[in-house]
Amino acid sequence: MHCIATYLDSHLPRNPMYPEGRTFTTQYFVQTPSKADTKKKEYALFQSSIHPPHFKLLVGEEVWEVSKGRNNLFHTLILLLYYLREEQHGMLGPVNLGPTGLNLTWIIS
Repeated sequence: MHCIATYLDSHLPRNPMYPEGRTFTTQYFVQTPSKADTKKKEYALFQSSIHPPHFKLLVGEEVWEVSKGRNNLFHTLILLLYYLREEQHGMLGPVNLGPTGLNLTWIIS
């Protein structure tokens, strides 16, 4: 998760509300033991367990459960990319994840 978060942190523009420069990590990633507050975020990755690592996708007030196992992070990221492509028009904040931006949505095309 650290590699993905760092990559996206480096590509998202800095937000003055988060001076440390970790825009993706602070806006779109919630790690346990923090509570998954679905009212504050439109969508986010939620790490519900550290050992073993288990991730869920928060969308609006819903928590999308992804199957447990070694591929949980991969499946959750694919689900996030699918959600962003279909519901957010391929945008993660101000950055396009399609062919004119980071081109990450080709994975699910």
